[in-house]
Amino acid sequence: MRCRRLCLGLILGVLALHTSGCVAAVAGAAAGGAAGTAVSVKEGNEEHHSPLTYVGTVLANVVYFPAKVLFAGTGALTSGAAYVLTLGDAEVSRSIWNPTVNGNYVVTPDMIDGEQAVHFVGS
Repeated sequence: MRCRRLCLGLILGVLALHTSGCVAAVAGAAAGGAAGTAVSVKEGNEEHHSPLTYVGTVLANVVYFPAKVLFAGTGALTSGAAYVLTLGDAEVSRSIWNPTVNGNYVVTPDMIDGEQAVHFVGS
């Protein structure tokens, strides 16, 4: 009996998160990060950085990108859960969503050189 309640609660929670649009939002956030990468690559063609800067950029992104995607995904799920649990209070959901999902998804050579700031947490 206890297992049934737990399973039912888990299924309802997953269904609530899925229907709240969090899955689409996380996919959109990842796509936005990829689009930002394409733009930075185009801009990067006009700039010249040292080879060590490019190596540092790649090494930083090996850790940074998965951490940011995990952080954003967790924030998106938490935001959706907060929306459902507060019965549709968008302000509570937004206060979780904005800092976790917004921000930089990749580190660029300009960030490694200190010309731009890295924004892991958005505003």
